[in-house]
Amino acid sequence: MNILRLIVIAALGFSCAAQAQVSSTLALTSEYQSRGIGYSGNKPALSMSLDWAGESGAFVGTWVSSTDSYKSGDPYDDGANIEVDFYGGYNGQLESGLRYGVIGYYYYFPSTNYNLDYPEIGFSLGYGNFNTYYYYSNDLISSSQTSRYAAADYTFNLPLALDLTFMAGHSWGEYFRDRDVTGGHEYTNWEVSLKRSFGPINTKLSWVDTDLSGQFHNSGEYFRNDGRLIFSVSHTF
Repeated sequence: MNILRLIVIAALGFSCAAQAQVSSTLALTSEYQSRGIGYSGNKPALSMSLDWAGESGAFVGTWVSSTDSYKSGDPYDDGANIEVDFYGGYNGQLESGLRYGVIGYYYYFPSTNYNLDYPEIGFSLGYGNFNTYYYYSNDLISSSQTSRYAAADYTFNLPLALDLTFMAGHSWGEYFRDRDVTGGHEYTNWEVSLKRSFGPINTKLSWVDTDLSGQFHNSGEYFRNDGRLIFSVSHTF
């Protein structure tokens, strides 16, 4: 939580004298997935964000989504059905066009059977249509174990206002090495997505997959990590 507090304080400090913009995005997706793993029980998920950004590049916000990771009655059921993400950070750009950013997250899961909340900090660099990301948590899912995630993406701007994005990322760290305790396993995920806006409506069709195999491969309803298509529609106002 200290990571998020520091970045939120910094964001407010940078933006206190600048004109701010407030926006909100409502989204419906056929499956809520993060880093290749499904977290909505292979069912649609509804999410909404509220964001505040200053002209300086600082920002704070929150994002809320429905979630469902376990079948009802499962002995490992954590009871989570809502995820609330709090975040704050700063985005900047050099005269050369190089973009950079830092963001702090706090992932909060209310009314669960046990504590799942944890912080994460991320850094990004980008130039043109290419972006890179690095995220670190010292307590993934309140496990007292570290996690790291690195990713990169590139977007091709196609005719008919279509954007084609290729993304790949890799998860590793203590949490993913301690299989006996967490059941985790280091893995790589990738995504190919096609985006297009129709007036105020934004759409995205993605092929999502991971390299998890054997006992870690899951094509079932919960924590799905096999290749599948995911469609989402959103509106920002």
